[in-house]
Amino acid sequence: MFARHDIAAKLVGTAIAVAAVGLTAPGSAAADATDDAFLRKVSADGVGFANPPELIDKAEVVCAAFSGGLSPARMHPTLDDSAMTPRQAALFMADAVQAYCPNYADLLFS
Repeated sequence: MFARHDIAAKLVGTAIAVAAVGLTAPGSAAADATDDAFLRKVSADGVGFANPPELIDKAEVVCAAFSGGLSPARMHPTLDDSAMTPRQAALFMADAVQAYCPNYADLLFS
C-alpha cells in the first residue's frame, strides 16, 4: 500500500514539473528568437561582433537609456566610443530599438 502511494506522489510531482517546464519554455524560446533575429540584423548591417551576449546587453542598454529620457543624439556618442563607426552605431541603435524596444522607434524614425 505504501508503494502505490509513493508512485502516485512521484507521478503527480512529475506532472507538475512537466507542466511548469511547458509553461516557461515558450517564453525563453521567444527571447532566443528575438536575440537571434537581432544578431542576424546587426551582422547584415555590417556591425561586427565577437561576443553576442555582450552585444545583446549593449542593445538593452540602448533601450534603458531611451527609457531614462536620453535622446538618440546623446546616446550615439557613447556607441561611437566603442569599436563601431558612427554609421555602425546608428544602425546598431536602430536595430536595438527594432528588436527590444520598438516603443521608442519614433525617437529614431520621426
